Amino acid sequence: MLFVALAAGVFGLLPQLGGLTRDAAGLRHGRLGFMVAAVVAQALSLGCYALLYRQVLAALGAKLRFRLAVDVVLASFLVSHVAPFGSAAGSAVNVSTLEKEGIAAATTGEAIALTSLVSTAALVALFGTGFAATAGRHVPQAYLVTSGIALVLVVAALVAVLGVGAHPAVAGRAGRWAARVARRFRPGIDPDKVAATSRRLASLARSALTGRAAGTSFGFAAGDLLFDLLSLDLMFLAFGYQPGFGPLAVAYAAANIASAIPLTPGGLGVVEVTLVAISVGFGSPRATAVLAVLGYRVANYWLPLIPGAVAYLRLRLKLGDKNSSERAGSTP
Repeated sequence: MLFVALAAGVFGLLPQLGGLTRDAAGLRHGRLGFMVAAVVAQALSLGCYALLYRQVLAALGAKLRFRLAVDVVLASFLVSHVAPFGSAAGSAVNVSTLEKEGIAAATTGEAIALTSLVSTAALVALFGTGFAATAGRHVPQAYLVTSGIALVLVVAALVAVLGVGAHPAVAGRAGRWAARVARRFRPGIDPDKVAATSRRLASLARSALTGRAAGTSFGFAAGDLLFDLLSLDLMFLAFGYQPGFGPLAVAYAAANIASAIPLTPGGLGVVEVTLVAISVGFGSPRATAVLAVLGYRVANYWLPLIPGAVAYLRLRLKLGDKNSSERAGSTP
């Protein structure tokens, strides 16, 4: 019931805020072909993200079918976009699902972290490329300052994670320290075992972030972002305007970096405001930017919730069937 109430709130209340219902009425004037192409680009973007997650798991020694990877990504997307503390709730769905597939929770957690890490590295690269392409052009300073602060925090996190991954001994000490703290609340935790697991996962992470595996992962992450960016561009084209790669890449990357600060589920509101403000700052007509961004967020945020709900229910039913089979097998 709580899940239904949250979903009703997200779908029913949030679109009413800020006059979005009135602005969204203008979406029907967009060119349908471009809008359909934007939705297809979003599907390809999600497919690339599922491939990225599957590739990272494989580098950690865990094999996952592509169909299951897609279901897990979509279900996690749904939960993280409608539930309180969305990212943690989405990760919990991810971990519980893969545990039933024989993949340890520690491995899944490592894969989630590494997937986010590679995706963030690709986002930073896109921001830098777009910023270089717009050298000398005016852009609203307030939003660049905000995204710049977030970018510094993201890069600092990247450096910290890479530093730990490059030194398994450091990861072991960090794991032992965390286990000792957690042991105050759960006495059954063994710091030595946690330290050993941390060292093993750090070694696997190092292999996942180097060589061919790293290149493949970065390629999938880049595909995810570029198809998502293409979806935004197609929505602008649907309303007869082409911002250009540089301005669009800066606006897109800045919006995603700013949304890394977990103020709302999926950056709802933060992404829209940042995209519109920076696009207008680069010369986009305000009315066009508002419609294009709203159309993009329908394809990027709202529509994936539908297959996400289907995937979530499918996984829940599958987990229920497995639990019933396990209980039946343990009954004398």
